[in-house]
Amino acid sequence: MSASEWLVAVATVLLAVLVGALLLALLQVIATLRNLRRTVNDLRVETVGMISEMRLAVRDATFEVDRVDALLTTAESVGENLDSASRLLRRTVSNPVVKVIAFSAGTKRAVARLRKSDGRTGRPSDRRGA
Repeated sequence: MSASEWLVAVATVLLAVLVGALLLALLQVIATLRNLRRTVNDLRVETVGMISEMRLAVRDATFEVDRVDALLTTAESVGENLDSASRLLRRTVSNPVVKVIAFSAGTKRAVARLRKSDGRTGRPSDRRGA
């Protein structure tokens, strides 16, 4: 065998080894891509589930915010109504109460003056024999 034949044989072996190595690398790349595809699919499934849960959570939070807003509005309205009612009650009752107190004080003084002018001491008189 000549040197050129040896070179062709060595080149063929090296080329076969190189093709084998490339084939192994290609198989690894294919396996990695399959694994990546599975991971992406799993991630997509989990992400879709999480997005659905987030939508539900946002909807629930919006409902609760609306409910709390309605409660605050109602509480504010009740507070305003109570304030108005207390002002109305104060205006309605204070003047007559002051008048009743003044009337009772005046009546008390008048009774005291009448008793003083009649000479009564405030004790019941004994009129059994009179």
